[in-house]
Amino acid sequence: MGKYLCKKPAYHFPIAKKGKTRMLMKGNLTKAASSKRAQGKAWKQTPYNRTGNKAPRVDRLKWKRTFQYLSSLNEYDAIQVLKDDGLMPTWEGAVCPFCSQGKVGPLTKRSGGLPRYRCKRWGCQKFITPQHLHPLFTATRGPEGHSLGVQAGMLLLRLANVPLSTIHVVTQINHKAIERMEHNLTLVRKKFVEETQRTMSFGGKGNKWQDVEVDESVFDKKLIPIEEADDPTKVMDWEQWVGMVQRGKPESLVLLRLTPPPTKKRSPGPGPIRRDDWKKISDRWLKGKHVILHSDSARAYKLKIPGVVHGSVVHKKRRVQVGKKWVWQQPTYVKIKKVTLPGGRKVTVKIGTQIVDRGWRFVKERLRVNQRAKTGSLRIIAQIRSAQYEYWNRGKDMWLETGSLMRRYMSNIIAQK
Repeated sequence: MGKYLCKKPAYHFPIAKKGKTRMLMKGNLTKAASSKRAQGKAWKQTPYNRTGNKAPRVDRLKWKRTFQYLSSLNEYDAIQVLKDDGLMPTWEGAVCPFCSQGKVGPLTKRSGGLPRYRCKRWGCQKFITPQHLHPLFTATRGPEGHSLGVQAGMLLLRLANVPLSTIHVVTQINHKAIERMEHNLTLVRKKFVEETQRTMSFGGKGNKWQDVEVDESVFDKKLIPIEEADDPTKVMDWEQWVGMVQRGKPESLVLLRLTPPPTKKRSPGPGPIRRDDWKKISDRWLKGKHVILHSDSARAYKLKIPGVVHGSVVHKKRRVQVGKKWVWQQPTYVKIKKVTLPGGRKVTVKIGTQIVDRGWRFVKERLRVNQRAKTGSLRIIAQIRSAQYEYWNRGKDMWLETGSLMRRYMSNIIAQK
């Protein structure tokens, strides 16, 4: 009789130490963190956001318009709805864009065509479409021409971050019309964000100390032709940005583009921010602002700045010696620290860069890096600025916020007479 091998039952095997199997085999998947630090009284009593509000829940948001309502509107009703929401301006009473002398009359319905404005000047009498000079809505014909109701529904889907390919599949709208609207929307947002960011500043009212997080991120890279490179061994160019945000205030997100030097082809990244770059940024945004700065352990952030108290965490797995044994120390993402302010007052805060890291994830989810949007191109900069605009208005009705944006943009184009 030969040997018979009995297979060991599956439940006799040890539980996996990591991975999805480990997660499923745990007895209690909802138990709280078991570390002494997380269970401590000081940890529970110290909030991460000392001021401001928490991030809103997306499942509780409601916008003013719906896709079913917008797509069912006829041309005249769509014009009235868009005018009420601020997405389309009125040309009535404005200077004629053709003759620059006459005054534009009211919107009129025509028996054989679509609603139009008309110049009152005797030598002009030009008809003006409601979409004239508008960056988002068009009055074209052919495959790219669609009614205003359909265009408004397409814009609503785009504001809800529906992918462009999905919008094309669901609505059967020409893909070039969708891409044109997307491109123009990012350019309008880019202009608004750059103008608004110049007027922003950090710090609280009445010299109140605020928590500000800072970190840098890389979005893309490209090879530099050898004949254009200063050093033939360093031919990799990077799209690197630095971001700062005040805790509890998403509309304070500031993004600044860096120009790191080229690196070797197989380099994992451009490296941390340089000291010279950080000094210029800190003097402009943080100097004398009464800020508790949270960052990682990059050397440049250790620069002493008047009016700034610094706290950092180490985002790196390190090998340290405990007694006579070398062990691996896990990265630290959040820790409690007692900060002594210049006046002598002590404040207990949680040091970390969790909010700005989520901001980078928010931006990267909205980037579409391709042969057109690449390192150094206008498109990738516009996409980053567009994502920054969405982060500023997180938790708000993006339809109405876009209406305010269009009202501001078109006010610089339409001149009232």
